[in-house]
Amino acid sequence: MKQIIAIIGNANIEDDIKKQKISFELGKLIINNGFILATGGLGGVMEYASKGAKTSKKYTENSIIGVLPDYNSDNANKYIDIAIPTGFGLARNLMLISMANAVIAVGGGSGTLNEISASWQMNKLIIGLQVNGWSQKLCGNALDERRNDIIYCAKNAQEAIEVLNNKISYYQIQKFTGISKPIIKKNKAKQIVIEHFKPKIELEFLGNGNEGFVFTDKNYVYKLIDKTEQPLELYWTLLSLSETLKKENSITAFPQFEVSFLDNQILIKYKYEQTNKFIANTKIHIDKFIELLKQFRQINWTLTDFKPQNLRITEQGDLLVIDLGKSFLPISDYLFRSMCCRAFVTYKLQEKLSNPQDFKKYLLPVNEKPNFSLMTEFNFVEDNLIQEFNAFYKKVTTVDKKDILNPIIKSIFSNLKINSVFDYGSGYGDMSKLLQNINLSITAYEPDEKVVEKYKKKYYQNVKVLDYVKTKKLIISKVKFDSVLCSLVLCYPLAESKEGRLEIINQIMRDITALTNKYVVMVVCNPLYTYQICSTLQKRILPDNFDYKSETKFIKRIYSSGRERFDVHRPLSFYENLFEDYNFNIKEIIQTNDNKNTNGIHNSDFLIFVLEKGKQKDKQYE
Repeated sequence: MKQIIAIIGNANIEDDIKKQKISFELGKLIINNGFILATGGLGGVMEYASKGAKTSKKYTENSIIGVLPDYNSDNANKYIDIAIPTGFGLARNLMLISMANAVIAVGGGSGTLNEISASWQMNKLIIGLQVNGWSQKLCGNALDERRNDIIYCAKNAQEAIEVLNNKISYYQIQKFTGISKPIIKKNKAKQIVIEHFKPKIELEFLGNGNEGFVFTDKNYVYKLIDKTEQPLELYWTLLSLSETLKKENSITAFPQFEVSFLDNQILIKYKYEQTNKFIANTKIHIDKFIELLKQFRQINWTLTDFKPQNLRITEQGDLLVIDLGKSFLPISDYLFRSMCCRAFVTYKLQEKLSNPQDFKKYLLPVNEKPNFSLMTEFNFVEDNLIQEFNAFYKKVTTVDKKDILNPIIKSIFSNLKINSVFDYGSGYGDMSKLLQNINLSITAYEPDEKVVEKYKKKYYQNVKVLDYVKTKKLIISKVKFDSVLCSLVLCYPLAESKEGRLEIINQIMRDITALTNKYVVMVVCNPLYTYQICSTLQKRILPDNFDYKSETKFIKRIYSSGRERFDVHRPLSFYENLFEDYNFNIKEIIQTNDNKNTNGIHNSDFLIFVLEKGKQKDKQYE
């Protein structure tokens, strides 16, 4: 079935050549693009659009509809194919808008304003031409809070059709189903929550919004969604999101929640956490926004209404999304990029605005594309902002080691039932920070003092970092930890000769054996996939004489940084024999996943050994 596009606007444009040309071109392009044209059937914009539609080479009979305000079909302009004499007067505006899949406004007075308002309430795609009248006054704006989009702007007919073709498919999902029922009273909502969840402690009212009410008993947060147009559809959407979060136990940016459906009301429950509101005039590092958006990509969901009011800040300074409702949708490239635009604007303006409500003005224009023109009010240069956003978006969408490896490390240590970890060769400190965030006591050893200093504020805050002299003193004092993490240390060349490398590896193993009380988590470059040279993270440049069974030095080119580094390949049997020599049993072997799949061949960058210390005494520490 063809989709119907309504053109609305001034009823008299005899003295306005610009509107005549735009209306004519719009009508023609609507038919050219396979749509049906609908208007109010009379003169002005309506007549010129109908005339243009008639000139299209793709015009077929009954492609132009006129919805008339009176009972006389003879009053329709001569280009109308199907005249609908309603006799409804001004109420015919509602009939025209209700039959349309999208609405394009050209100027217009109070009647056009009435039609735009009805279009907004009915969830229609609205495009306003930048010509004198209400279409120009309203384009780029939202009429109220009930929708997360705007009335889109177009400078000419061609641009309007481009917006129409790009956006209309999304609006078929958001169909109008009638005026929603009034929201229930707060006390009634509280009673429903108590009857359903049976909390043992008195509920505290946290607030209410467009969808419903939120309460807490300081153990859990309870949300009742009472005002939504399609409650069952929203329930299934939220249930899918809930199941996704349960499977992805490394996700920290969203609360894991339960969702129930009761008498067309949606009830949500998740664990209460002490967090701070996102307050304007604060400074949250850009990496926090990047980490949050990466987690959205990981679970393949988007938040269409990304704004400060939907964010909270945890005790660790991380961002947490609390808006569990209709704003969550499965991912698409368009929706995700739009969300990234809104996150970027939030980051850039967080120190410029005094009230979270003030962000709306600057967030709305970027729903469609990176339009940062309004931000020039704060002395930003628009071209510079576009470049910054492109770099920001690239960081969000580029996969690095942390994205693949860290969630697995977190899951492993969460399941080990331990309290203390020694991070041997901690590097940037990102894993130390990760483990600290799950309430483990972390001590780290990193030989490169410059690296520690560089990442002190970002990752090493509140982490005890030792040099090798202090680490050796711990070992001599027989201080032990529940587990030792040694990530990608053994992959490094370590020394020029094979003999020198083996000597250092044995020293590392003696250190680790002495420091752990029970477990070692060892991460190495996966030797089983060395032959598959390209992965999501890197390209392996192997020598011509590469042999899986032999120790081989080779180059890795890291995509995220563009840098090259040396690694050393050793067969899996090398590690098995090494761990056996130091009395470690292999409890589990985990291979990381990779998104790159060439000709059906999968890849894996890292191999993780979960080792358990044997019952024999430690080897003599030298």
